[in-house]
Amino acid sequence: MRLCIAICTRERPKLLRACLASVCAQAVPDGIAAEIVVVENHDRDVSRPITLDVAAQTGWTIHYVLEPELGIPFARDRCGTFAAAEGFDRVLYIDDDEIAHPGWLATMIEATRQYPAEVHYGRVIYTYPPETPTWMVPKQVNKRPTGTVLAKAEGHNTLVDTKVFRDADAGGFGLHFDGSMRFTGGSDTDFFTRVHDAGGRIVWIAEATVEELVPVNRTRLAWQLNRTFRVAGNISRLHEKRAGKPKAALRSFLKGIGRIAGGLILQLPMSAVFLVSPERGRRQAFKAAKQVASGLGSLAYLTGYQQQPYRKVDGG
Repeated sequence: MRLCIAICTRERPKLLRACLASVCAQAVPDGIAAEIVVVENHDRDVSRPITLDVAAQTGWTIHYVLEPELGIPFARDRCGTFAAAEGFDRVLYIDDDEIAHPGWLATMIEATRQYPAEVHYGRVIYTYPPETPTWMVPKQVNKRPTGTVLAKAEGHNTLVDTKVFRDADAGGFGLHFDGSMRFTGGSDTDFFTRVHDAGGRIVWIAEATVEELVPVNRTRLAWQLNRTFRVAGNISRLHEKRAGKPKAALRSFLKGIGRIAGGLILQLPMSAVFLVSPERGRRQAFKAAKQVASGLGSLAYLTGYQQQPYRKVDGG
């Protein structure tokens, strides 16, 4: 198997170097020819010196490609089309703010033998800064066994058969990331949902783990609630793409009202809980606030409002 490990980046040199180091430290199984491509979402060679330095130190073949069209969908798509055009069998996505755990690569490769599929989706473990309030840190428990077949995936720890990107006349699916979602987020979920709809098989691989280092700014309450608000709106737009606007609007209205009501009801016993356990009370208040934010995000979709948080680099 020829494997291309793909990293999208933009002006995050320290994170990229750490990510590359973790990838280059992986043991490559016998019979696997693995190379790396770094796709810089920029019109300048910002990270080329880093890739050259890491390649020289480790002996890995690292391709460096510029994708000047701004937006993560364009960068991720360039990874896939590059891998397909260069004759790689699969492309393994890892984000530049992630660290691959030991055995990650071998686990993903073994998964292709045990669980034949077009997409193998691994687990992300989030590491929060020490100053993060404990009530904000979610419980990270794997809720499904390896081999579970899914209807969607995300793009931050995902092994993809390159036939997904190849044209239909070449035996592929002819699918691409949606550039209209360049700054909104959600383009990866949309892409892999369409892979599933096209007949592709998506399988969960719990043991293939990477670690994401959460930036301090993402531990602020306002950021957390805003993200919940935004994700709810993105989900409504994905439903619109699949089922049409009338059905998506009805679903968003019902979901929005239900979540707001549920969040408010959840807040009612909060004072009593806080007296018994302040920590538990804060966690419950946070959960209720996120539920209300999600409901508001669903209702905001009905107005056409859409945030574009990825216009600027985060965590660089």
